[in-house]
Amino acid sequence: MTTFDFNLLQTLVVATALFFVGHFLVRRSNFLQRYSIPVPVVGGVSFALAAADAGLVAHVQFGVDPSPKDPLLLAVFATLGLGADVRSLARGGRKLFILLVLFVAVMVMQDAIGIGMAKLLDLHPLVGLLGGSISLVGGHGTAAAYAASFSQVRNLQGALELGMAAATAGLVLGSVLAGPVAERIMRRAGSQRAATPIGQAATHERAGVENPVFVPITAEQLLFVLMVCFVCIGAAGLVHGWMKGTGILLPDFLWALLIGMAVRNGVTLLKVGGINDRAVQAVGSVSLSLFLIIALMGLRILDLASLAGPLMLIVLVNAAATAAFACFVTSRLMGNDYDAAVVSAGQVAAGLATTAVGMSVMQTLTERHGPAPLAFLLVPIVGAFFADIANAIVLQAFFALPLLGF
Repeated sequence: MTTFDFNLLQTLVVATALFFVGHFLVRRSNFLQRYSIPVPVVGGVSFALAAADAGLVAHVQFGVDPSPKDPLLLAVFATLGLGADVRSLARGGRKLFILLVLFVAVMVMQDAIGIGMAKLLDLHPLVGLLGGSISLVGGHGTAAAYAASFSQVRNLQGALELGMAAATAGLVLGSVLAGPVAERIMRRAGSQRAATPIGQAATHERAGVENPVFVPITAEQLLFVLMVCFVCIGAAGLVHGWMKGTGILLPDFLWALLIGMAVRNGVTLLKVGGINDRAVQAVGSVSLSLFLIIALMGLRILDLASLAGPLMLIVLVNAAATAAFACFVTSRLMGNDYDAAVVSAGQVAAGLATTAVGMSVMQTLTERHGPAPLAFLLVPIVGAFFADIANAIVLQAFFALPLLGF
C-alpha cells in the first residue's frame, strides 16, 4: 500500500480547505442543516470516507501531522475562559450541580450497559468498561491509560486497540447525534428565547450585519486577543508542569480554561478594557474548527470497521442510551427550554466524544437559533473538569465489583 504523509503545512492547508468543503455540503443538504451537524465534522468525516475509499480502490493511505491538535485545543479552552463571566456562573449555580449529577448518572449507565452487554456477548467485563465511560466520557487519553493497566494487571490482550476503537467510534457518534437530540427537544418543547423566536435568530443576525452601528473586529483587537490567548496557553503549560509534583494531575487544557477565566474576570473587576468578545469568539471558532477537522482527518474508518464488532455493538447501544438520557432526562431537569436543548446537545457530545465536540455542536446550534451563554459556561466546566474527576471515582466503584477481579 502506498502512503502519503502530509507535513504540518500540508495538513493545515487541507484542513482549512475541508472547512469550506464541509460548508458547501451543509449549505446544500437539508438533512445536515435540519439536524445542526457541525461544518468541521462534515469536512473531516468527508476526508476520512474519501481516504477509506482510496485505501480500498487504489491501495493508497494518507497520514496527517497531528502536532497542531494540542495547541489548537489549548486555544479553544483559553478562549472559552476569556469569554466566561463568573457572574453568569453564579446565576446558574444550581444548574451546574444538576448537570454534574446528570453527567455522573450517564457514566454509571454507560458502565452498567457495558458490563451487562459484555456478559451477554461472552466478553471480559473489562471490555465492557472500555466500551463504557472509559472511552466515551474519558476519550482517547483515558482509554489509553486504562488499557495499559488492563494489559499489565489482567493480561487483557488488545486492550489498547479496543480502547482506541471505542473512543474513535464515540467521537463520530457524539458529533452526529448531539445536533438531532437538541433539535428534537426544541420541537417537543416549542421553546422560544425570551426576546427572539428561534426560527428568526438567524434573520436577526443577518440584519445586524447590515446595521450601520455594527463595528467590525480590528486587527489590533484580534492580535491583542491572540497575545492574551498565547499567554494563557504558556501559563497553563507552566502550571501543569508545577502541579505534576504535587499529585494534582489536571489536564493542561483545563488550566488554560481556568487561567483564561481568571484573566477575563480580573480585567472586568479592575475595569480594564482591551479584550473584545467578538475577537475572542473568532479566535475560538477558528481553533475549534481546525482541531476537529484534523482529529477527524486521522480516522481510520476501515480499521474501525474491522477491529472489534462486539465492542462496536456495545458502543452503539451506549450511544443510543446516552442520547435518550439527554433527550428525556437532562432536557427536563435543566428546564425543558432552548437553553436546556443546547446543554443536552453538549452532554451528548461530551459524553460520547469530547467537550471540544460539544462546543462545536453548541456553536452550530446557536448560530442557527440564537445565543445560549449559560450552556457555554456550564458544559465546558462540567465536561472538561468535573466529569474527569467523577469518571475516575465511578470507575473505581465498578473496579470494586467482585466480577472484575481487582
